[in-house]
Amino acid sequence: MENDINERNLIFDDIVRTRRSIRVFKDDKPPKKYIEDIIEAGMLAPYAAAAVGDSKDFRHFYVFEKGTESIETLALLMEKKAAEGVKHFEGLIKEKPFIKSKFEPFLNRLRMISEKGVPGVTTAPFFIIVAELRGVPPAEQESLAHVLENMWLKATALNLGFQLISLTSQMADDEQLMKLLELPVRKYALNGCAIGYPKVNPNPTPRPDIQKTTKWMK
Repeated sequence: MENDINERNLIFDDIVRTRRSIRVFKDDKPPKKYIEDIIEAGMLAPYAAAAVGDSKDFRHFYVFEKGTESIETLALLMEKKAAEGVKHFEGLIKEKPFIKSKFEPFLNRLRMISEKGVPGVTTAPFFIIVAELRGVPPAEQESLAHVLENMWLKATALNLGFQLISLTSQMADDEQLMKLLELPVRKYALNGCAIGYPKVNPNPTPRPDIQKTTKWMK
């Protein structure tokens, strides 16, 4: 029993430590079974049962494949959303110049997306949108975080690359996208990720020593 626990623990530690955010993908398409396994891991994530009640319709997954009409439509909608964001934040900065330094990095990312497209959406073999039912109190974003973490760890276990595309979360009120997903507007929150074989594996990001960041309370 103890040997089994130690083995599982070592495997888990290896998966957590080798998890990376991949930004460049190979053209090779992972097997459909791998994608289904990743989605299954996402479905097993916790959800806000107290917030959504007895609904069994609390979570949906939408798989877009590179080169399809649906992914091209999605990419255009996301570029449009980024352009709207650029206009919005440029207006805010014009009214309140003192916030420029705070918003400039995010604004520059939105400019890049509106001009060159969303990284991962059309460059990865698969892009997955997760829709989570909104409830009271609102806990859908927390649930989505659990879903995507499960999917990320499963992708890592399958030697696949994973990139979180946070702009997806801003698309939940986009009528055209929700029509494409056949979901009612403002009833679900969204987030998404790109998945494929990594072309480049980045080095681990340094993290603080837990001995310096943990306090045992008395």
